[in-house]
Amino acid sequence: MLNETEYRIKDLSLAPQGMKRINWAKAHMPIMQSLMIRLEKEQPFKGLTISICLHVEAKTGVWIEALTKGGAKIAITGSPGSTQDETAAALVEYYGAQVFSQRAEDFADHINYCKEILRVGPDIIADNGADLHELILTDPEFSHLQTKILGATEETTTGANRLREDFSANLWPTLVINDTQAKRIIENRYGVGSSVVESIAHATNVMIHGKKVVVIGYGYCGSGVAQRFRGMGAHVTVVETNPLTRLEAHLEGFYTAQLSDAIPDADFVVSVVGRDNVLTAKDFLLMKDKVIIANAGHFQREVDVEALNELAEYKEEIIPKINLYQLKNKKQLYLMSDANLVNLSAGNGNPIEVMDLGLALQTLSLERIALASQSLAKIPQPVPYDIEMAVAELACDNWINH
Repeated sequence: MLNETEYRIKDLSLAPQGMKRINWAKAHMPIMQSLMIRLEKEQPFKGLTISICLHVEAKTGVWIEALTKGGAKIAITGSPGSTQDETAAALVEYYGAQVFSQRAEDFADHINYCKEILRVGPDIIADNGADLHELILTDPEFSHLQTKILGATEETTTGANRLREDFSANLWPTLVINDTQAKRIIENRYGVGSSVVESIAHATNVMIHGKKVVVIGYGYCGSGVAQRFRGMGAHVTVVETNPLTRLEAHLEGFYTAQLSDAIPDADFVVSVVGRDNVLTAKDFLLMKDKVIIANAGHFQREVDVEALNELAEYKEEIIPKINLYQLKNKKQLYLMSDANLVNLSAGNGNPIEVMDLGLALQTLSLERIALASQSLAKIPQPVPYDIEMAVAELACDNWINH
């Protein structure tokens, strides 16, 4: 049993409730169940410590079970607003994972928790937004890990962009899960698309049909969100700076426009870009009274919440997950989940079966790093093709053939 210095969660007594969540997810994750049997037999992670930054929720709990059965020691943190406190407790109590994560944490807490899971001295990291990479590459406290790390995975578009544009991430191989077609099409388009719209509809209890929706960003996630909104009867306008992607949205039948032209008439504005400051003060001033704003990109800072606070005379939480901002010009704007990732902070995240595939990609990628990191170039790179095809075959076996 871990001592209290080896984890930081809300309440360990929530563990039985968290285990029920994990078991429910596991019952609908046949791919991970099949991998779990093999990993327990072959022990590819024996003697290795894996530090993970990924949303601490039930599907992730099934993944942690698989890795621990495969011999790994796990330290994990999540993201602000997305942690299921009961799942965090279950991972500590039943799997011995060192969990530093709470639903109520802010971004400063998140970075401190990232530091905690690096202090265990990992052999492999599984990252989500490149926060662990950044600390190892820029913080002197963790510079010793630069020569210890065998390799890493990165889950997101945001993290992949940061690794390729902001850092010299060439000290170990990083397999970018989001570079796979399986992740982009299955998880991003179908999983994120449906879970974002479902979370917004459920949290607001506002009818989607007939509403004017602006979706900012038409990547795989953004296209899925736009398609799901349209499927609910919304009138959807896409804002996209890449001309080829904007043309794709047009040919898919969406209205397209510049941000400043699209948002003044919108009932919902949803950012799905994965970059900082997509929505800023000038944008808030253009929005109409009682617009609902949500972020489906990775970081809260995609929406300039500080600028929104400065524009407001006051704010208050009017129902769970929705803050009302009364602007000085008397308009009222509604922001969901403090601009944290809306499908996890206001919902339960991607459908279980979708994450079954995504976490299988993670598992086999980590296994390749554990067993053959020397065969991989020391750069951010796509998941090896044979791994992607193996996971797709497992998905076909379990989703189509049963």
